[in-house]
Amino acid sequence: MASTGTSDARTVAGLWRRLGSADATTLANFAWFAARRGAHGIALDAARAAVALPDAPRAAWRSLERLAAGRTDGLLLAAAGTERADAPSAGNPLETAIVAHQHMELAVAEACYRAALDHPSLAGAAWNGLAVLHEQRRERAAADSAWQHAIAAGRAIAVHNQALALLRRGLPHRARSVLAPWLAGGTALASLQFLAGYAALADQDAAAAMELLTTAVALDPESARAQFTLGLACERLNRHDDALTAIRRALLLSPWYQPQVWLLEHADDTGLVELAVDGSDSAGVNHTDDVLLSLGRSLLQTAHLGEALAVFDQVLANHPSQTAALFHRGVVLAKLRRYGEALEDWEHVGAFDPGSELGDASRRHARSARQLATLFASQ
Repeated sequence: MASTGTSDARTVAGLWRRLGSADATTLANFAWFAARRGAHGIALDAARAAVALPDAPRAAWRSLERLAAGRTDGLLLAAAGTERADAPSAGNPLETAIVAHQHMELAVAEACYRAALDHPSLAGAAWNGLAVLHEQRRERAAADSAWQHAIAAGRAIAVHNQALALLRRGLPHRARSVLAPWLAGGTALASLQFLAGYAALADQDAAAAMELLTTAVALDPESARAQFTLGLACERLNRHDDALTAIRRALLLSPWYQPQVWLLEHADDTGLVELAVDGSDSAGVNHTDDVLLSLGRSLLQTAHLGEALAVFDQVLANHPSQTAALFHRGVVLAKLRRYGEALEDWEHVGAFDPGSELGDASRRHARSARQLATLFASQ
């Protein structure tokens, strides 16, 4: 049996030396062949090479996913002509890693990021991607270590991602400290300026947030997330006209508010890839509701009552028990002299959250609304 194993190893190694310029399908099937004969290292190398080529078959990705996780079951023979629509650049493990990462094929992404570490021109960007992957798995020590490697290689995007990780861990003050040295030179990327403003807002420092976000918008006027977040900062500072202007600009750019994204990068600093964070951020904030509530309050403060009512209705269509939206919609309805409907909203606030400041305010407003309703009914 031992001689058979040795013979298989020699056969696999000999074939591997002759397959240097093979197509993706051949390499994928060779990976399957090598894995079946116990040559796990060669199988993994062949699968990596296969997925790095154009038109890599799905079976190649499946094989790499399994092999990278230390498994050899479930490997498939690849059929020629089965293409992956977003195939990466040929021979570039970093490109392959990014595509796999976008598809949340994390074992594949990790294997390819680690292969990219062997290329000096790719290593900094690969460390950054590897750190994001570790953070997604909640492997925080490994993530921080990888980000330090990326930052040492001069990757500014790694600073963004590490600060975002700290922010999501509930440490906005530390996130601001990480970003501060990179902002001091005055040549920071718009993405760093934005995230610094977002972190300041999370750190209850709306004035600093507005200054940073104003700079971010000046650097990148097309950034919907910077415009949205600037509107939030202005609203917290009671600058309702400015808040309304910023949020309306943001809505023209994009109706979606996604303030937190990981940034992956190619080695040449071009073509940043955004990777959405998952939906369980540390503060549990519904960011879309946050923006809509800010927009509604600014519309209310500037007497755009019809628009304000439509915005609060939109929030409540998705979340009928959103007490802030109920309270402010009640205020709008009362201003429109629709006192019965206003009373219903305020009574719901009292039922959903009786001990809160909004609950107390709703009871006071309800008393006034009843008096006004009686007054107008008697006229």
